[in-house]
Order: sequence, then C-alpha cells, then structure tokens
Amino acid sequence: MGTEKSENWETTPSNEEVLDELVWTLESSRGEFKLILARCNYLRLRSQLVKRLQSLTNIDIQVLQLQRSDKTLYTTIHAQLQARLKNQLDCKQPEALMVFNLESVSDITQMFSTTNQVREEFRKHFHFPVVLWVTDEVLHQFLHSASDFESWATSIEFSLSTPELIRFLQKDTDALFTSAMAADMYDIGWEMGYLRRREITSALQDLEGRKQKLEPVLKANVEFVQGQNAYLKNQITVALKHYHQSLNFWCRYVACPRDIIYCRDALAKQHSRRKICRVSTMKRKKFTAKLKIGLIMFNIGLCYWEEAQTHRVQSQDDLEKAKSYFQQSINTFTETDRPHLVAKFINSLGEVLRQLKAWRELLSLAENSLGLQQLYGNPIQLAQTYSFFAEVAYQHKCWLDTKHYIYKALHNLSKVKSPPQSHRSLYLMLLAQAENKLGQVPRALKHLQMAADIGIQSNPHQYIQILRSLRSLHWEQKHYLQAFRTKLQERFVEQQYGWRAFVGPGILQSVQQSKLKNFVETRHNNFVETPHVSLRERFANASLHGVAPEIFASGRKRNIEDLLERIARPDYKLIVIHGYPGVGKSSLVQAGLLPAVRQRYLGTQDIVPIQITDYHYWTKQLVDLLLNTLKQKNIIVENQDHSFDNILKLLKKCEEKNIRILLIFDHLEELLSIENLPIKRKLFFHFISKCLNILTVKIIILLRQEYLYILSDINSRYTSSVIHDIYHSDVLYRVGNISINEVKPLIKNLTKLSNFHLEEALIEHLVEELATESVEVSPLELQVLGTQLQTENITTLEQYLNWGPKSRFIQRYIQEVITDCGDENKQAAELVIELLTNNISNFTIQTNTELAEKLSLLAVNLKVKKINIQKSQLNLVLQIFIESGVVSLLSS
Repeated sequence: MGTEKSENWETTPSNEEVLDELVWTLESSRGEFKLILARCNYLRLRSQLVKRLQSLTNIDIQVLQLQRSDKTLYTTIHAQLQARLKNQLDCKQPEALMVFNLESVSDITQMFSTTNQVREEFRKHFHFPVVLWVTDEVLHQFLHSASDFESWATSIEFSLSTPELIRFLQKDTDALFTSAMAADMYDIGWEMGYLRRREITSALQDLEGRKQKLEPVLKANVEFVQGQNAYLKNQITVALKHYHQSLNFWCRYVACPRDIIYCRDALAKQHSRRKICRVSTMKRKKFTAKLKIGLIMFNIGLCYWEEAQTHRVQSQDDLEKAKSYFQQSINTFTETDRPHLVAKFINSLGEVLRQLKAWRELLSLAENSLGLQQLYGNPIQLAQTYSFFAEVAYQHKCWLDTKHYIYKALHNLSKVKSPPQSHRSLYLMLLAQAENKLGQVPRALKHLQMAADIGIQSNPHQYIQILRSLRSLHWEQKHYLQAFRTKLQERFVEQQYGWRAFVGPGILQSVQQSKLKNFVETRHNNFVETPHVSLRERFANASLHGVAPEIFASGRKRNIEDLLERIARPDYKLIVIHGYPGVGKSSLVQAGLLPAVRQRYLGTQDIVPIQITDYHYWTKQLVDLLLNTLKQKNIIVENQDHSFDNILKLLKKCEEKNIRILLIFDHLEELLSIENLPIKRKLFFHFISKCLNILTVKIIILLRQEYLYILSDINSRYTSSVIHDIYHSDVLYRVGNISINEVKPLIKNLTKLSNFHLEEALIEHLVEELATESVEVSPLELQVLGTQLQTENITTLEQYLNWGPKSRFIQRYIQEVITDCGDENKQAAELVIELLTNNISNFTIQTNTELAEKLSLLAVNLKVKKINIQKSQLNLVLQIFIESGVVSLLSS
C-alpha cells in the first residue's frame, strides 16, 4: 500500500484462534516439510496478523516476496535459500518460510502448474514448513492448477467482521476518489489503487455472502470502483453501466441530499432519525458530490475514447460522446472553482478534438489550457498543450509556427527525467511533417525515423500514423525498398493488434497487448495490471497468452499442443516440421509455438527457444544468442569464438545451469540447397548429432516437403545412429493446408476481430472458390485473397462478383507489389513476374544471373520495345518480391 499508514483491525476471537492453530502447526512441523495455505483477502489485515504471529512464537520465520515476473515457486524459493546460505556462516535451513505476493504474479496458472509437476522436490529439499498467503482468487487457481500439491496442504482462513468490512469499504472507496483527484496526472488507479480495487471486490463479495446491504452513498462509491475494474479488463459496456449508476446517484444527491440522508439512516436501522446536518456540512457534502460527478464524467468519457480507439470504423460517434463527457467534466470542475483539476483533465479533451479534426475548438482549448498548465500543470502537460498549437498551425499551413511550437513541446518534455516516449514520437512526427512542407526533406526523414525507432510505446495507432508518414516520404524520395518495408511493418502492427484480418504471404506475428493511453500516463510497478488488452489477446486461449488468433481459428491449436507435448517429453529429441510452401510452418512457430514456449517451464528448468533463419553466419548468430541467454542469468562466459566445439561447451554450460535450450532451424532447405558446400552440410549434421547427446537440448527443424528426401539422404551419410530413421513418426511432424471445414470459421473469426465484417454469402462463396479442386485450402492463397479484399474494401458478394473472380483479385495483389517497385521499375517488375510465375501458387526456380539473361529474350518475345534493365533495378525488384512473399529466395 505504499506509504499509507497502517490501519489497526480488531483482532477477532476467531482470528486469534486461527493464529494459535498456525503457531502450533509451525512448531510441530520443525525439521520437516509442511504446506500451509493461509487464506486472507486483505493485505493490511495480513500485515497485522504477521506481526501478531511473530509475537506469539520464537520460530525464525523467513519471508519471500514474489515478484510479478517470477515463473516458478520451487526455483524462486531455492534461489533465496542459496543466497541466504551463501551470506551466512551456518548452513542451516530456516525454521519456517512465508511466501507473499502470489496474487501479483503475472502468470500464476503457469507457476502453479509447474509447482504441481515438481512437488516431490519440496519434500526432498525443503525441511521446514512453508506458508503460502493466498486470496480467494489465488486459492481457486491453486486448486485448479496444482490439485495434487494442494492435497498435501493444511488450510486456515482469516477474515474481517461485518462492521470492519463496511468501514473498510467506506474508507477505501473514498480514498480512490481522493487519489484520482490528488495525483499529479490522471491515474485511474495503478499502484495503490490496483490493490484497493481488488480488496474492495473481495469485501463486497464477503458482504454479499452475509446478505448485508449497502447504504446508497457507499453503494454509489462501490459502483465507481466496479466501473474502474471493468474498464481495466476492457469490459467497456460493463464499465459504462457501473459509472452511470454511480453518476445517477450523485446527481440526485446534489439535487436532493436531505432525502438520501434520511434513506441512509433508515437503511442503517438507527434507533432514532438523526438531525439534519448543519447548512455548512450540507454544502461541503454537496461540493464533494459535485467533484465526484466531474470525475465520473471523465471516466465515462474515457470509456468512449477507448471504444473509438478499438473500433476505428465507427469511431466518430464514440469520439463525440467522449468529447461531450470530457467537456461536462471540465465544466463541473470549473463551476466548483478547481482550476488545478481543470488543468489536469483538459488535455484529454484536446486529444479528442485532435482526432475529430475540430481545429477551431482545439485552438480555443489550447489557449485556455496554456495558462492553466503554466500555473498548475507539469512539463508533460505543458508540452502537450504546445503540441495542440502546433497541430492547429500545421492545419493552417503555418509551417514555421508548427516548428516553433513543437520545439517548445520538446523543450518542456526534456525537463522530465523519464518522459513519455509516445509523446516524444508524436512531436517528432509533427516536426518532420512541417520540415517536409518547408523542403527540409533530409531533416524530415531523420526525425520521422527517430519517431519510428521509438517504437509502439503502448500507442499502436500513433505508431501506424508515423509509419504511414515515413512510407509516404520514402516513396516521394524514390526510396522504394524502404517505403515497402515500412508498409510491411505497418501491416504487421495492424495484424498484431487485431486491426487487420489478413497480412498477405508474410509470417504471422504473436499478438501484442495494446495499452491505449495517449493522454493517460501511468506509473507501473509489480502490482500493475494491463490497462487495455487488444481484441486479439482476448480471443487467445487463456493458457497460451500471446499466440495469434489465426493459430486457434485455423485449427492449429492442436498442432501447438502436440508440439508442446513433444518438447516436454524426454523421448522426443528431434522434431522435423515439414509441409509444402505456403501451409504456414514458419507462422505456426513464430506466432504460435514460440510465445507458448516462452511462458513455460519443464519441471524446474527454464525453456529458452533460439531460432536460426539465416545460414550464412549461423554459428556466430547462435553463439551470440547463447551468450545473451547466459548473460541474462548473470553467467558471464569469456570465450566467444564461433566454433562448433565452443557452441557445444555453451550448451553444456546451459545444462549445468538448469536451462533447457530449444534450437529451431527454420527454412533449413537454404542450407540443404547449397550444392557446392557439402562440407558445410556435413559439419552441420555432425553438430546436430552431438547436440542430441546433451540432455537439455532439443532441436526443431522446419523444412519444405520436397527437401525431406534430401534430409534423409544426408542423415544416412553424415550422422551417427543418434539420429535414427528420419521418416519415423517420432521425428516427423506434418503441417498441411487448412481443412475446408475450418476455413469458414477462420474467416469469420479473423474478420470479426478486426471489424472487417464480410457478408455471410460472400464467405460461403470464398470457401467454394478457394477449395474448387481440393478439400483443403492453402493459407497462402487465403491470405493473398483476403488482403486484397481488405485493400479494396470488398465486403459483399455483389461487390466480389463485380470485381472478381479470385484470379483477378490475386492479379491485382501482384500488380500492387509491382507498383511498390516504383514507376521507373514497373516494366522490369512485370517481366520478372512473367519469368518467375504464372500465378501465386506456381513458382519456378531461377538464379539472379538467369533472370538477367532471360529478361532481354522475353522482351523480344513479348514485342516489348528496347529494354535496358540495370542490375540495381533487378536487385530492387527481386528484393521487394521476396519480402512481399510472392517470390521465395534460396541461398543457392
């Protein structure tokens, strides 16, 4: 609870009895492992109970405070014991251990699941009782994920009396209002507020279980807190319901407080009706109620702002509602003569006006905000106000004024020790746009690149806007490759955050959490919860966080589970994932397996996946990744040479440190296709053979179907019997196309997630066209067709038939890639496409030299006028084709 003063709860007789029971259990369990679950939902009560416990016994009780990032319970306890023994002369274990903060662990499910797997290790190595302090929520998860371990436990429960719970609710709900208005910047309740809300929820559940009704004032406060809880879980509709219920009460209170006070007294069943408060007291309560109204209105506006960011297509109505409630909030604080609150909340309205492009209103707001921020604000808020002036100046084509205001914004931002980087990236983008208009193109490119390099910074919409500006400027300067790469990055960000249903032939990425808080800055600590989770994250299975929804929607979840099981089992040392081009092998690993593996432990071992995709300098890459892995574990290795012997030493070092390495060799056909380097292949497979002798190393190979026989041939010639029959079912894992029965649900789910809604009849037609000659659908073809539909905004069957069929959409997709090469390279790009492919699924293999030689011949055959294609042009075209996914590159 930070620096908040401790509150003394009554030590109820029941709690005293439970404490006596805990003391007896600890004393009788000296020298042996004993698991005790101490159930308590209130941290302040827990703190007091621990102090009381220490006064009742002489047992040396050690304390372990878990961190949010901790993944395992056993290894975390073991590490603390090792550190304690290292720093003390004696080698004794503690007499007892208490573990706190289980409720703050980010992935408690995984922690408990792993704990259950290694439960015998507790009995073997911990010869003392362990007390786990748990909340009801944590206990429920413990029962679900570690039922075997839980069966060993003795459980005890501490609780608050009904009067204490009511007093607790009154104090903490009032405190949340107070802290929200007292904070330097708007803070919906991170840090202390997070803990308060969680405990308020527990107290409310306890009172409901006791059939205890709340008086209206307290109920209104609780509704506000429940609205915050729902907002932070991204349950916006639920949040709005709670906020409006709280708002309605306080509006009635301001209008007629006397009746509500009588109602409260009657509900509390007082022996006699109290006298009405003095006029001064009534005014004070009415004044406080108005402040609460202003704060609730701001929260309602924040909900509509959030909806506008999530549903960009229908964002106008939500932005108008956000504007209305923000304005009402500011008016309320103005009426109550609270200029410091106006200063704190006014810039949020400015952000809405910026998105609505209401430039006249934004200018008026900026003029009002400037004086307020200079008196009551901080450098961040003042910088934001100057950015509003800059935005208006830019829209009025006052480029020099735009630069002037942005420099003021950046100057104020530099005064902050840790400034919000999302603000800095926005200001750099505005500066670059003004510089571009002034003809200062190199400076504009520099500042846009700086803004892009800052990254998403919890504001993906702004990041996409920066990328679009950067792409446009690169295109204007004929930097076609940079422009195309920026376009791809833009699409991948949209895909990661659920705003794009299809991304073309590229490799899918794992999902990200979107924390949309342009104007709501937060301070994070170990107890912070995610303020906004993207639609894609909510779609993902709870036990596989970060896995892209396409993996689940396309029926690939079973593949992920199969591969995870193989990784966990000791009898699967080598896994060869094979399939034809375009079925999604790399996407399965990148967007599915890797995020799933990164959150798992095998017993007491951490799993570290290391992926290799380039085989020119793969040994150096592998050494660097292994050294980085060891460095993260505070293990420094001086020998950094890239020899196979050194790599094996590093892998054995990882084994010694209980680190399980998962080596993933993607696109191994690149190595197999190097015809003139058989020695390189031989060394590689001897290395693989040696790796498989290391207990903690597992290997995954991703390979195109047509190269499987080459792998088998090389295996039989170059490796020992460690790699047995390559065609054995224990080694091979086939990834095929998507079943026709899964295509329709896949399209529906992806388009629903990205708010790109397709007509039912169109989806039926797409499935028929995609599977005309088979009962399966190529993911590559689906992605290409879907991407073009989204580009052209085709959502109905009528539109599709007018602009189709499928082949025409695919042709236009290829034509768009050709356009990305630039006007001066268009002819070369068209000829290259003609040489390489007749449609998106049929490739021919050509070398760069062969292409150059055949271009002229093809030009003659097609009766093209004299053509003079430079080598640099051909390289540019090929690079864009390769990175677009319509052409594959082999190292040979």
